[in-house]
Amino acid sequence: MAETDKNGAMARLRNYFLAGILVTAPISITFWLTWRVITFIDDRVTPYIPAHWNPESYLPFGIPGLGLVIAFVALTLIGFLAAGYLGRLVMRVGERIVGRVPVIRSVYSWIKQVFETVLSQSSAAFREVVLIEYPRPGCWAVGFITGRTVGEVQRLTAATVYNVFVPATPNPTTGFLLFVPKEDVHHLDLTVEEGIKLVISGGIVVPDQAHFQQPLTGPAVAAQAAAQIAAQAGAPAEPQVPGGPQSEVAAATAATPRRRRRQAAVRGRAGIITRLRNYFLAGILVTAPIAITVWIAAEFVSFVDGSVTPYIPARWNPETYLPFSLPGLGVVVVVFGLVMIGFLTAGLLGRTLIAAGERMLARMPVIRSLYSAVKQIFETVLKEQSRAFREVILFEYPRKNCWSLGFITGPADGGIQELTPDDTVNIFMPTTPNPTSGFLLFLPRRETQTLSMTVEEGIKMVVSGGIVTPPDRKGGEAAEPAQRAPAPLAKSG
Repeated sequence: MAETDKNGAMARLRNYFLAGILVTAPISITFWLTWRVITFIDDRVTPYIPAHWNPESYLPFGIPGLGLVIAFVALTLIGFLAAGYLGRLVMRVGERIVGRVPVIRSVYSWIKQVFETVLSQSSAAFREVVLIEYPRPGCWAVGFITGRTVGEVQRLTAATVYNVFVPATPNPTTGFLLFVPKEDVHHLDLTVEEGIKLVISGGIVVPDQAHFQQPLTGPAVAAQAAAQIAAQAGAPAEPQVPGGPQSEVAAATAATPRRRRRQAAVRGRAGIITRLRNYFLAGILVTAPIAITVWIAAEFVSFVDGSVTPYIPARWNPETYLPFSLPGLGVVVVVFGLVMIGFLTAGLLGRTLIAAGERMLARMPVIRSLYSAVKQIFETVLKEQSRAFREVILFEYPRKNCWSLGFITGPADGGIQELTPDDTVNIFMPTTPNPTSGFLLFLPRRETQTLSMTVEEGIKMVVSGGIVTPPDRKGGEAAEPAQRAPAPLAKSG
């Protein structure tokens, strides 16, 4: 008896402990994430607030969320100014200046196009959750539509194809960009938030059954049709019974002058909120591409400077006798150093030193393998006659009637060609939005379609998840997808 009571007490304690976790963990994690976001924004915004405008400079305590409020007000104000003539003029001048900087213009242009597409009211990017057969028939995965396929990819595939981003679990910020025919895309009655929850949790967090579309029964269809007909005729869907609840509602909502004034005030407030929201989105659209481009450039320059400037002798480093630092000094030193090394290695002395160094490396067991592999990669990619990363192709992956983008890295060799069909090529298929990772595949050349887009344009399309789509230089954009004659990919065998 005592043993039973002891086991029962332990079971209750365990249940109480699990209940405590169940209650506190979601609240704690939500609070922690919210606090991290607020702190992150505050740390980057509040240092730029002038001291006489910053209440924290004369208050004995900090104000959490001050930077968040300042950022919201600033973005709304920027959006308001950008909507005017002067703001549009400044934007045009700024974009013309950015358009003359070689690398920055490419980064800025695709970031701007991504934000314009995602924030557009009519955009379908990341608005729909779909179910597709992936990676083979009979196996399903959740994806997000980023748009309808246009341009060259549309011309080379079926009549109507969608760009579908299939996210990874538990990190939905990476995944694959696939091009799936319309008939193979099954729309789910889920919000994007619910779809992301489903992916992040690995299927643990499942939306309610009420969220999924259910087939309507005969009486339900008849009732729905009757309601639609009544709404079109301007009549009530059901007869109103005098003295019934519907009559009471109608009487309570009768239009009186006072009620009309209150309704007008509500509409006025809704209009102000809508305008503020539009100004806020416009502020994001104006500042985000510039801010992200500047941040990427600054991070790159800072990384190079931090890695190079410590090795500059003090007497040659201008930062040792100047009262300020020189951003980009390391980048300039690297460019100058690479040019000088290339100049010196072109001569007899440079080639002799390189040969002696390679002979020394060849005697080191592990280093020689690493050096030879890295050297072969760079020689293959950088030599002018190389085809590595010079072609963007379209191929069927991971099944028939489902397409993906890839980059040819060279012909198959090393025994692979003998074990595969003739004229097999090496294909690198990158992930989205990080194109530095992916899969190496081997396919017959006849099962690929070479696209006219450049490698830079192909990378932009992959990174953006299909939002940034280059134009079709071969087929043109004049014809609608449904009017084009489909040109399916060549099938093997």
